[in-house]
Amino acid sequence: MIELTRARCMSLVRKSRLAQGGLLFVVVFLISVVSVHYFSKPVVTIAVDGKVVKVRAIRQHTLGELLNYSNLGLYPEDCVDPARDTVIREGLKARITRSTPVILEIDGQVMEARSIEQSVGEALDDLSARYDLRLKASDEVNVARDVSLKKNMEIVVQRTIPVHVKVDGEERDQEIVPCTVAAALTRWGITLGELDRVSLPLENILQPGDAIQIVRVEKRKETVQTELPYQTIAQPGDFPYGLPDRIISEGSNGLQEQTVNLVLEDGQEIEREVLSQKIVKAPVVQVVARGEQTAVSRGGATIEFKRSYLMRATAYCSGTTTATGAAVRRGIVAVDPRVIPLGTRLYVEGYGESVALDTGGVILGERIDLYMPSWEEAVNWGVRNVVVYVMD
Repeated sequence: MIELTRARCMSLVRKSRLAQGGLLFVVVFLISVVSVHYFSKPVVTIAVDGKVVKVRAIRQHTLGELLNYSNLGLYPEDCVDPARDTVIREGLKARITRSTPVILEIDGQVMEARSIEQSVGEALDDLSARYDLRLKASDEVNVARDVSLKKNMEIVVQRTIPVHVKVDGEERDQEIVPCTVAAALTRWGITLGELDRVSLPLENILQPGDAIQIVRVEKRKETVQTELPYQTIAQPGDFPYGLPDRIISEGSNGLQEQTVNLVLEDGQEIEREVLSQKIVKAPVVQVVARGEQTAVSRGGATIEFKRSYLMRATAYCSGTTTATGAAVRRGIVAVDPRVIPLGTRLYVEGYGESVALDTGGVILGERIDLYMPSWEEAVNWGVRNVVVYVMD
């Protein structure tokens, strides 16, 4: 009985060893398979924080997925080169530049943010674009924009508003943080005089689109000299009515001196108060003779007229009809109808009686063109200054 029991025990031991060997074989086989699978996956070399880290991609397809798995503590703002959507391959190398955390305050509103940029100005541009902050280059910042960005730096931004300024003959658009008009003028370096006027009260808080106009007011006392124009006295003259006056004695302007108080706004005089005045030189009256004749004797005949002109006279001999439709003939003259109406009877010195029935492109003002039957007569006439009598 004892022998039988021992035999059965030995048989069970042999079976147990076979089972253990089989299990060990399975385990070794599985480890080998997993190892082969693991070591067949690509390794990515990552440069970050001044050191190099190698990470094997087991189930990750893109660099971004691998970085999320790597527990490197990355932020979406961190810069990854190449891009996060790059497909992983063996030997891929990546570089990570950490973004910098900052505390940004805009008009009293505080937010925590991160930026990959190196300077304050570049970071503000970056954050403005990403968060639609609509910051402007004119906005005021508590640190210079070219200062390097530092971890947890507090950046305070005050938005500026547009204001239109007119002063000293210039107009310009300014950007400034909301403040009083007085403070704005100080910041712009605009100094007010005692009498200057400002379009807005100095204590007003500026609003977007406000317009400020500064009027420079100046009061001063001056001594000024002005001319006193001479008067002209006309005496009857024994020559045809309408001809230019003939000077009998020359006149001359006088001179007056005044002491005045002037008020000027932006350099323009708006008010003048005369304190005293005196005549430095009295004006001299000019005496002229004015023609009164309305009749002259020519060739034994008396010519009565309404007025006379001293005109520049030329001659022409071309054409067959006049501007009024009349046939050309001696005694027809061309005039400027604004001076002598068409149809007026005239007497022209050296030419004789005539009628204004024609016009000419260059016959303007006190000019007259006389018709001559022949080219020779027109040439012989030439150009003369003549007296023209208006008979009716």
